[in-house]
Parts: sequence; structure tokens; C-alpha cells
Amino acid sequence: MLPLPDNTTATRKRIVRKYKLSEFPDPRPFLHIRCGQDILEKLDTAGIPGDKIRWTDTLCEGPLHRPRREEIRQRERAAYLSGRFRVPFTETFREIKGADWRVTQCERYDETLLWFEADLFDQVILVYLLDRLRPFAKETKISLICIGEFPGVRRFVGLGQLRPAQLAQLLPTRLPVTRRQFALGTEAWKAFTSRDPRNLLKLTRMRTKALPFLPQAVGRYLAEYPSVHNGLGQTEQWVLEAIEPGARTADSVFRRVHLREARPFMGDAMLYAVIRDLASGPAPALAGAAPRLERLDDRELRDCPIWLTDMGRRLLRNQTDWFRESASIRQFGGVTLRGPHARWRWDARTRSLRRFN
Repeated sequence: MLPLPDNTTATRKRIVRKYKLSEFPDPRPFLHIRCGQDILEKLDTAGIPGDKIRWTDTLCEGPLHRPRREEIRQRERAAYLSGRFRVPFTETFREIKGADWRVTQCERYDETLLWFEADLFDQVILVYLLDRLRPFAKETKISLICIGEFPGVRRFVGLGQLRPAQLAQLLPTRLPVTRRQFALGTEAWKAFTSRDPRNLLKLTRMRTKALPFLPQAVGRYLAEYPSVHNGLGQTEQWVLEAIEPGARTADSVFRRVHLREARPFMGDAMLYAVIRDLASGPAPALAGAAPRLERLDDRELRDCPIWLTDMGRRLLRNQTDWFRESASIRQFGGVTLRGPHARWRWDARTRSLRRFN
């Protein structure tokens, strides 16, 4: 799926009004939980009843912690999303807090149904929700639809591609979440929030039918760590490689990177944030027709001409290190990396993490 396509205040308020929980009618129908809004209206068209929760927190990037007070985590996430995607903090905090609360109301429904797919964006949210829903497993029925392909869809990207009739075909395939799936969800969520990323590395080597898409998704998550060769994360590397042969706008870069992903997980807003990062700092890797490229909002950045700087070209030749040169602070779940030297780096050749003191 392509998350967060529109972050305007008016749109967010409209969605909250449209998909807020009902007053728990009797008989109580499904509670559908989906990251994003791509299938929510289609479920109505397909004749699938129930209330809906639109999950929007991009848990696949930024800080993830498990403080004793839940509000601390919610505020931390809201602060990150507000700065990263330029959305209002107060509304973002309320939406995160509201979504968390609505999930705990699952016992008021006959069945809670999780609609997910195989990509990184979905998988991190899925393990968070499995951990959060685990205490309710004995009180209510919790089911899961999680697919990586669909018959007749040549390149399956996400559930949003499917027509209402195709979504209806998936409903009978749902399965109750098992104890093993709940346990693995908790294990994975602890790994994402851990200060030691080697806990995640263990998950990439796991072969399990419980959450079969999780190992690949975690591997893609770790690939965003600074490279041992030039300090770039995987997406940053692909952005520069897209621009070098001819991509000239953020929109064209997004399309090229999207095609390179085995399982695309970034929406345009997420990719544009990466471009702004590469255009920032004392020696930016990107420049553009606008004098302060890193300050443009998504609509301004979308069609703005951009190009590589000398720094960008040197990075592609592995002649310098982006993490060192940008002196950045990067947060990967429970891990915080501070420049100029990253304690943890990703080796794509061996698909492993390397630790530097």
C-alpha cells in the first residue's frame, strides 16, 4: 500500500468523521483494522459489514519504545510524524491515541479482522497490533487476512489494488490468529523496540509459517541502516541512483524507486522526506531549482527539478560517507545512531549488521 497520500488537515478531519466507531450496535459486527484508508470504502461496496479503524502511524521508521506510560510513546510518535511529514502535532497525537484506544474496544465486537499484506509498512504495524491485541485473545475472536499475492494480479503491491468483489473473496479465507502468531508478534515488537538491533537480525533468519512475510520485511528494515560502503540507507542509495541516469523530479524518482522494491512500502510522502534529508546538511547530496530544496512541502517538491551535487556523485562512487558528512541523528526503533560515526551499519553483501566502536 501507499500510506499517507494526503496529510491536509481537512482530509484528516473528514476521515476521522467518516470512519469513527459507531455506538456499538447490537448485533455487533466486525471491527476491521487496516493501515491506511485504501480499502475501507471498498469493504462497504463489497457488502462486508462492520466498523473500521484506519491506522496511519508509519511504525516502519522513527523511534519505537515501550515506556511504562503509553502516552509517552504516543507523544513521541506524534512528534516524529509531525516533524517528518509536516502534519499538525495535536491532531496526530489525538489520532494515534484514538486508534490505540479503539483497538482495545475489540471485545465489544464479535470479531476483529486485521487486513494486511506482506510489505514492511504493514508487517511492523501487524506485529504491534498482535502484541496489543494479545490480552484480548480469550475474550473475543481475532482473525487475520495477510497476503503477498492475488490471483490475476500481475504485480501485487497491496490490498488497495483489489476491487470490492476481490476483497469479498478474501473474507472466507481469514483465519483465527493463533497463539504462535501472538507470541511471535510480541517477540518481533520487542525486537523493534530493543536497543540492540541484533534481535531483529535473528528474525530475518527465521523460517515460520506463523508470519511468513516477517523475515523479509525485517531484512528490508535493516537495509535502511547506514551502509558500510558509503553511509547511505537502501532508499537513499536508490534515490541517488534514480537521479543519476535521468530522473529529474521527486515524482519520477518515486516511481523508479517504487519499481525497484520487491514489495513497495513507501508512499510518496515517505519518499519525499528522504529526498529532503539528502538535500539537507552542510554538504547536501541533492540540489534543485528551488534555493532551499529541503524546505519545500510535498506539493512544491513533487515537480521541482532536482539533480546530484558533487557530494551525491562521490557517494555513488563510494568515495565518501553520508552518515559522517551529514552528522545526522537517525532513529531505528529502539536504536539511535548519532553522527559522525554510526555504531551499527548494514552490509548488503553478507546481509548482516556490523558493529563499530
